[in-house]
Amino acid sequence: MKKHFRLATAFTFCLACFAGTVTTFAEEPADSVTVPARQAVSNENLTKLSGRVVDAITQEPLPGVRVEGFGNNRYTSMTGQDGTFNLSIPKSITSLYVSTPGYNSVIIPARQPEKDIEIYDEVFTSFVKNEFDVTAKASTNVDLTTAITAEGELQRKLGADIRTITRSGTPGMGALMMIQGINTLNTSTQPLVILDGVFQDLQDGYEAVHEGFFNNILAGIDVDDIDNITILKNGTALYGAKGANGVILINTKRGHSMATRIDVKAYGGFTMEPTLPTMMNSAQYRTYANELMGGVTTTRTRFPFLWNDPTNYYYNMYHNETNWSDYVYREAWSQNYKVNVQGGDDAAMYNFSLGYSDAQSTIKSNDFNRLNIRFNTDIILADNVKTRFDIAFTRTARDIRNDGIPYDLNAEPLSSPGFLSLIKAPFLSPYKFSNTGELTTAYEGADVFANFDVNTRNNSYANPLTVFEFGDGNNKNNQEYTVFDVTIAPEWSLGKGFTAYALFNYTLHRTNEKYFRPMTGSPSFYIAGLGYSDNEVRSFFSKESSVYGNIHLDWTKRLGDHNIYATAGGRYSNFAYDSKYQSCHNTGNDKLPDISSAYDFLDQEGINDVWRNLAYYVNADYNYRNKYFLEATLSAETSSRFGRETENGLHAAGVSWGIFPGVQAGWLISAEPWFKTNAINFLKLTAGFEQSGNDNVGNNAAFAYFGTVKFQGKTMGFELKNIGNQSIQWETTNRANVGLEAVLFNNRLKVKTDLYHNVTNNLLTTKSLNSVSGLENYWCNGGSLKNDGVDVNVMGRIINAKNWKWELGVSAAHYKNAIVSLPDGDTYANGTDGSLYGYTTSVYDGTIMTAVGQPVGVFYGYKTDGVYSKAEDVPTQNGKALSTLDTKTGKTTEFGAGDVRFINQNTDNYIDENDCAIIGDPNPDVFGNITSNLSYRHFTLSAIVNYVYGNDIYNYQRSLLESGSTFYNQTVALCNRWQTEGDVTSFPKASYGDPLGNNRFSDRWIEDGSFIRLRNVTLSYKVPVSLSWLQGLTVWCEANNLFTVTNYLGSDPEFSFSNNVLFQGIDAGLLGQSRSFHLGVKINL
Repeated sequence: MKKHFRLATAFTFCLACFAGTVTTFAEEPADSVTVPARQAVSNENLTKLSGRVVDAITQEPLPGVRVEGFGNNRYTSMTGQDGTFNLSIPKSITSLYVSTPGYNSVIIPARQPEKDIEIYDEVFTSFVKNEFDVTAKASTNVDLTTAITAEGELQRKLGADIRTITRSGTPGMGALMMIQGINTLNTSTQPLVILDGVFQDLQDGYEAVHEGFFNNILAGIDVDDIDNITILKNGTALYGAKGANGVILINTKRGHSMATRIDVKAYGGFTMEPTLPTMMNSAQYRTYANELMGGVTTTRTRFPFLWNDPTNYYYNMYHNETNWSDYVYREAWSQNYKVNVQGGDDAAMYNFSLGYSDAQSTIKSNDFNRLNIRFNTDIILADNVKTRFDIAFTRTARDIRNDGIPYDLNAEPLSSPGFLSLIKAPFLSPYKFSNTGELTTAYEGADVFANFDVNTRNNSYANPLTVFEFGDGNNKNNQEYTVFDVTIAPEWSLGKGFTAYALFNYTLHRTNEKYFRPMTGSPSFYIAGLGYSDNEVRSFFSKESSVYGNIHLDWTKRLGDHNIYATAGGRYSNFAYDSKYQSCHNTGNDKLPDISSAYDFLDQEGINDVWRNLAYYVNADYNYRNKYFLEATLSAETSSRFGRETENGLHAAGVSWGIFPGVQAGWLISAEPWFKTNAINFLKLTAGFEQSGNDNVGNNAAFAYFGTVKFQGKTMGFELKNIGNQSIQWETTNRANVGLEAVLFNNRLKVKTDLYHNVTNNLLTTKSLNSVSGLENYWCNGGSLKNDGVDVNVMGRIINAKNWKWELGVSAAHYKNAIVSLPDGDTYANGTDGSLYGYTTSVYDGTIMTAVGQPVGVFYGYKTDGVYSKAEDVPTQNGKALSTLDTKTGKTTEFGAGDVRFINQNTDNYIDENDCAIIGDPNPDVFGNITSNLSYRHFTLSAIVNYVYGNDIYNYQRSLLESGSTFYNQTVALCNRWQTEGDVTSFPKASYGDPLGNNRFSDRWIEDGSFIRLRNVTLSYKVPVSLSWLQGLTVWCEANNLFTVTNYLGSDPEFSFSNNVLFQGIDAGLLGQSRSFHLGVKINL
């Protein structure tokens, strides 16, 4: 205790020294005070303050500026024509709040100003945000933007406060979001999203039928309907078992003025084709394919593409120069129209919005459109009763095709047009030739240019043009998503500081998705366990309805210098999810995209889930003189996802309850009377500790249940799907945080820093079961994870001249996580030195290591050191060359010239699993934004730069396009492959089937994913208008993704194919982002 007291004393003394004095400022007697009558308090000793408020640019006095006590507007004064004010305040007021329309508000210490108070034009970003809060928050308003979903706006504006990874370049796919690093291991990192007070289910566990697509719930919210977005980094104990990943608060626009106001916004633009790998041309590929067949035991005369006789029947078919990407990609166009009307009267206020968006993808037949309607009202029912009534409807529709590389290349024929355009042989044509050698408009079929004895792994590929043409139509490759939302929220003022609130919401989500793989132009494909498939039809329908209620009683009280706000209440949510999935094969032709029992391999599945949450909470905010702040929170939550025999929490009413306490404290140092310095205008220190939870586990993980199974592809039966675990519970994240916020140099510079230390216990994880159970694993709790980091945001007003204004912002974030412990079982010691204790997960031919002491999601594979130039370079032991060892069969094969030089970690003369090591980490060292806003008269030029540094990427797509072991077309880099004895290169020889494992998961495929990207540049012009019917007119142009500086060899260093934490940093070939240009107009009537 004494030690802590000494530290506090030393800290206070240092601050006082920096301020220049430890004495209180002189107080002048109160006389001639201009004060509104309502503030008169006869028995108080008041201190008189006077000063002048001026424009920070012109230094001209500003009349009509409101100067009031910070947090207590009973003491208020307005500046006169000369900009001066006189105000008398009690000692309880320690800061002043200065505000006026058209200017940014400021907070200054409540002492006699030594010089004029300068305030800045509202063109600058306001430095006064969340000044009463003791939690770490970041917020942004939405204005001129072309972002389709809210994630895009978060990425632009709050780059260090939330890590936002755009999933792909497909419109509306959204992003993976992480607030302050990773706090979980096997569940989603997505934050809790609260839309107008209603908890949203992001449906992370439900995937789309098409490869590379996500059911992005946030795509149903028009960004132009959003008024503001707030990120909660801590203070999330209030949200119980859903707050561990942070919280995103989205508030839509509401009516604020009785005068009717109409805003019309229209913009459109185009997106350029994405950057793609440079692939081999026909001559290069022909040489490669010929070389590849050196290991194939058959005669080359059986490969007609090698015949160069122009009179040969196959000559025209195999002698073309086709860039398949030209037939797949395009410039994409978009158009958007928005109308917003707000107004009201003494009885009600309203905001109505109507929007339509249409955006093409740069891959053909991947289009997105959305129609949305929202009507928000605030109705006064009586003097002390009012209610909020909101209703909204959104419909989104897509034409879609598979995107990226399928998870299992052997499970189905390739049908992703983007990937097909890369791997198709360039000497083939998309169109057939006539018998006379003329090119026709008839589509060529699937290519089988290699003889069947080497056609064992997808050597026959579909014509991407037929995937487009015959996959288009009713019930073919489209998705429709609708959401209906209605909310009623009454509020009743009870008197004596008490107010009762209630919120009731009903939401209905519906998704209808159709998938069709045509037989025309596609190969017949053998599916293990079923048979040959010529075409395939899939149908998916889901419906999720939710009921949400939140009732709480608030109490606000001012007791002299003490201010108290307390709330207590409860919330309940009920989610019901129902889905039906069907598929069949071989419909006979491409005109029958229907599902019938008459077709082959009929499969029917479904999900019927219901889960509920009930929580009670109490929260109290206290501050003394608006200088010392304290917030305490306690919530208790139970869920149908929890078992009834959990190890932690409270057991009551037959269920398990998670208990989540939290406390946050703040100190407005600049309000201290001894803190006198012109260098610091505002200084606040915050600190806290809290617990919050993560309940993102399967809805039925606690229970044993059965599911259907098809026996021998025909007879239906039941099988055990889960054994249940009644001890399953929430993850608990313990979060300690410290924050410092300062406004410096006469309100020209703002610095905000947040440090955090998080430890997550009772990690949700899957545990292996004995094979006799018939199941692979089950959900359980075990292990812990720590996560430390810091966020820094700096904003400066660089130029503040009469016509020129420029502000520059820089933000940076860093986090470092490590696994502290893992549950018993499912672990092994690394065979090399035993230094790694954990387990591995396989994904896309790669391996993810989960080990104690290591970050989440690290890559685990082989290290390499080039390619053997000569046979004599291969190391030997006892006359035997270094060999690759198949630990399953015991077969060994010696390495030779042209093979990859793998590092033999244990010097046993074999390359096997025991030589693996950690080869990469997808977690960045630092990421953030650089923002610039430059204004000249009515023009504003803004720019946003995103950057990420220090993350590794597993380039799975490149591992296929530079493998040198398949008939996939390869990148031109493989033209530098090893070909003859003595060649010095980093690319191994071409060898069909990869018998030496040169293409195995190794650091060959791990790349630096660092990048800096000019994310957005916007130039806007506010047209001066003086018409009674026209309140404002703004035109703007915008460019996105103008350039990206990176060493990454893939199409785009930013992507995310999964919400799973372990699967980040893996490039599965999704559509990359590319440059886009837009032109828009906003009319205010």
